[in-house]
Amino acid sequence: MAKTKTKRGVSGSTIAIITLSILLLAAIGIGITLAYFTASTNVTGNITLGDPVTISITQGGASASSLTFPGDALPGTVYSQAIGVQAPAEMTEALMRAKLTISNTDGASTSVEATTTGDWQTGEDDYYYYNGTVNADDQIDFITAITVPTSLTNADANKTYTIDVVVETIQQANNAANATWTTAPTEWLNTYSPADT
Repeated sequence: MAKTKTKRGVSGSTIAIITLSILLLAAIGIGITLAYFTASTNVTGNITLGDPVTISITQGGASASSLTFPGDALPGTVYSQAIGVQAPAEMTEALMRAKLTISNTDGASTSVEATTTGDWQTGEDDYYYYNGTVNADDQIDFITAITVPTSLTNADANKTYTIDVVVETIQQANNAANATWTTAPTEWLNTYSPADT
């Protein structure tokens, strides 16, 4: 017995549902596409930094990598020393401070009394602050004499002491000292590195 195939027709409601589904998918696709409209751009530029801040310490007018103190020292001994600062030919304008300490091989240290030129002032943080700015090619006098501390006693005899002269500089621009050297004298900061108002 032969089977007969029944031909089923597509109803109008089925066509309507398929059409609505296609339209809905198209609408969703357009909505998603619109939601992802984006743009991106960039631009670059170069900045050129100025000269570095760099100095050297001098003794007797010549650049020194170490200091010389002749003879045997005793508490209260005064060494007449011409210690200064030399700025190179190319340098950014800077501010300067310095500190002296004396320490022995046991690690004990104390501040050293120094006689400075009139261009320096003493801070409460044991630093000496230079009253001015340091510029390219400047030669600035700092110390004229160093006094061995009178606080040293017989217990310190025959020991070797090291005197450290530390000179620090920082750019004068953009209130760098005010932001960094927070223990500097207020009047000095207000003169040479005033805070932004």
